[in-house]
Amino acid sequence: MAQDDVICGEVVQAETPDWQPLYDLVGVELADWFMWMFEIELADGARVHAYKHVATRCYLHLAYDGRSLLYTRGGRYREIGRGWSLHLAFREWEELSSWPEDPERAQDAREALEWAIQRAFRADDEHERGSSDQRPAA
Repeated sequence: MAQDDVICGEVVQAETPDWQPLYDLVGVELADWFMWMFEIELADGARVHAYKHVATRCYLHLAYDGRSLLYTRGGRYREIGRGWSLHLAFREWEELSSWPEDPERAQDAREALEWAIQRAFRADDEHERGSSDQRPAA
């Protein structure tokens, strides 16, 4: 799916949280900074879970197939790189008052976030290379 494509989705449930897509992206330590909000079903049948950061109030929309999506409006989503989705969800976190006060815990959080973002950007790069390798020759 190209970056400019949008896909429709609708909330299908807000009762039973599923943390696995978030754990897969950020690990358990950083997942503690999120609230699970609801599950969405996209028009292509993919299930997406919406997580809201407790401090930044920004969302991560993560599918089981590894995609990260950005809510645009009117029940529409746009696929974005996982690295960028993390950057958007965590930006300004350190400036907010909820950043861990304990210096050791704050350093652990910084390191976990840096690791998660680097890992996500690497995976995005590998996905892009894999996609271009599979394109038919002109």
